[in-house]
Amino acid sequence: MSLAKWKEREREQRQNDIIKAARKLFANKGSDKVSMDEIAKEVGLGKSTLYLYFKNKESLYFAVVLRGIRIWAEMIKEEAKKGNTGLEKLILYGNANREFSNKYSDYFKLLYSPTSIKKQFDMDKMNSSEEFHEVKELFKEIMSLGIDSIQKGIDEGEIRPDVDPVEATILLSVIFNGKVNMGDWAKEMLENSGIDEQKFTNDIGDLFLHMLRKY
Repeated sequence: MSLAKWKEREREQRQNDIIKAARKLFANKGSDKVSMDEIAKEVGLGKSTLYLYFKNKESLYFAVVLRGIRIWAEMIKEEAKKGNTGLEKLILYGNANREFSNKYSDYFKLLYSPTSIKKQFDMDKMNSSEEFHEVKELFKEIMSLGIDSIQKGIDEGEIRPDVDPVEATILLSVIFNGKVNMGDWAKEMLENSGIDEQKFTNDIGDLFLHMLRKY
């Protein structure tokens, strides 16, 4: 291996280590409560070295989010391919969402917990960044897969014709947003009723499908 290739591989590995450390801290503490100093300490680097890889916390945050949403989009696309009818594709779409939220709960939390982003980051600058643009485009792609599945189900007569595919898909997104940001009082009420997180997630999908089905 040439020296240049070895250095490039070393740089990629260090960048991956930084993203991994930031992912853990952002998910556990919230991005607004994590400093670049803390991330540097977690990964065992000096703060000045950290800035050689990411110019600020905004760029690092969206590098983490971008990695997560790429995984999410790929999971959904692969699952949706397995369905033939619109309803089958919608069910698989929901299953992929659930699988992603369970397997990558930290990424899911970051993607659906943006409440403090506008307060702490310069969104005008972020709007022009490649990472932010790709995150937005992938999010639209994920939503479009849900919308197309519902429209196909309507065309095939399995989903109610009065359902608006865009509205329904956004509603599902809002429901999952609410689930991620659910207060402790709600979690306690569910636990007291014998409903764990997995059952609650499954029930959300079942109720949503029940609302859409034509019969």
